[in-house]
Amino acid sequence: MEMRNAQMLVVHAAELIPCAGPVQGIRAAALDRLEAIADGALAIVDGRIAEVGTSASILSRYEAPEVIDATGCLVSPAFVDSHSHLLHGGTRHEEYDAKVTGRREVPLDGGIRYTVRKTREASDEALLARARADLDAMLVHGTATLEAKTGYGLEREQEMRLLRLTAGLRHTVQVVPTYLPLHVLPDGYGDRRAEYIAEAIAALPQAARLAVYCDVSCDPLCFTFEECLEVGEAARALGMRIRVHADQNGDGSGALLAARLRASAADHLDYANDAGLRAMAEAGTVATLLPGVTLHMCEMTPRVAGAALRPAEKPFMPLLARRAIDAGAVVSLSTDYNPGSCPTPSMQMVMQLAARLYRLSYAQIWNMCTLNAARALDLSHDRGSLEPGKRADVLLWSVPTHGLAINRFGVNQVDTVIVEGRVVVREGRLLSSSTVGVNR
Repeated sequence: MEMRNAQMLVVHAAELIPCAGPVQGIRAAALDRLEAIADGALAIVDGRIAEVGTSASILSRYEAPEVIDATGCLVSPAFVDSHSHLLHGGTRHEEYDAKVTGRREVPLDGGIRYTVRKTREASDEALLARARADLDAMLVHGTATLEAKTGYGLEREQEMRLLRLTAGLRHTVQVVPTYLPLHVLPDGYGDRRAEYIAEAIAALPQAARLAVYCDVSCDPLCFTFEECLEVGEAARALGMRIRVHADQNGDGSGALLAARLRASAADHLDYANDAGLRAMAEAGTVATLLPGVTLHMCEMTPRVAGAALRPAEKPFMPLLARRAIDAGAVVSLSTDYNPGSCPTPSMQMVMQLAARLYRLSYAQIWNMCTLNAARALDLSHDRGSLEPGKRADVLLWSVPTHGLAINRFGVNQVDTVIVEGRVVVREGRLLSSSTVGVNR
């Protein structure tokens, strides 16, 4: 048999999990199926996966100048993180201490508006330096693709500034820009909501030149169904794809809005009703759950009046995860990295929390963090699994099986990161060339 030339081979993995599935995403009972190849291997050609199989099969068919011995390692796809607020100024750690201890009042200028003020005060250089440092941390922990929203400008000039900086980021982690004009209502617009909506719509043509997505917050504490629908339809008319912050603080019909707009994804969904989840499943809208928010905001139980749990009752968020799966939705997991409700950049932490807080199985979690997460960014045709033709975004773990990556927590268990067929992290450390890549 004639040998084929490859750019790189990864061989002798203790276990290789392709996380393969339909480009539309993995649903229902299929979420509990996860192929695991013992003594697994893969071949990379021109930055793409050429073939996946056993080491004996790959080594009998391919030769390459670079062969990585993955003995004792788990090999998996790199993570896709479909919800973040990457560019921001300031921190909210003092506010958090006050909130969780109750020993002092939460600062009156706390919350999103505090972050807005700190972001406006920060220079472009400071925002970019922080973003690059955060991207480095994400890359070391296994994330190769990240969605990043605006939303901390709350007025046109500042929002366009954040969008310009996001779209211009140069990093190995590919950043997908999202314009979030409806985050919260800015101060001073309490009796001028229609004016603010009109301003957001007027900015859309400019935003559409830089952003892939338009996001809206449909929630009782943010914006109404009608307001979000008006902005979402205007964005769709310009060719933008839609994302939705949905029903985080109460049922604001955010899930139904996402289905109506045929949004790529709707995230949070803490109080989404069953009709909304079923409508999302029919529309092909991904339901993205955020266990880091659940933990950080201490939201393991319902917050509605009179809904205190009795010992025999199940926790609230596991019920949401199960309802979303049972509704037939494509379910994914993400960090929602931001300074307030979830300051973790680690998708490993998300996996580990999803098991502990949502009672999801190892297989479900892996499928939700890889192929389904890529589907949430409309990229499942190109990444999110180790399949021929897809981007060679690959992780080598310091544990031998996929279950241990979730069972063990509190440390970084990714040893090697390969992005588009290039090793960018080795032995858990960034290589000097790791920030040379250009987002495409």
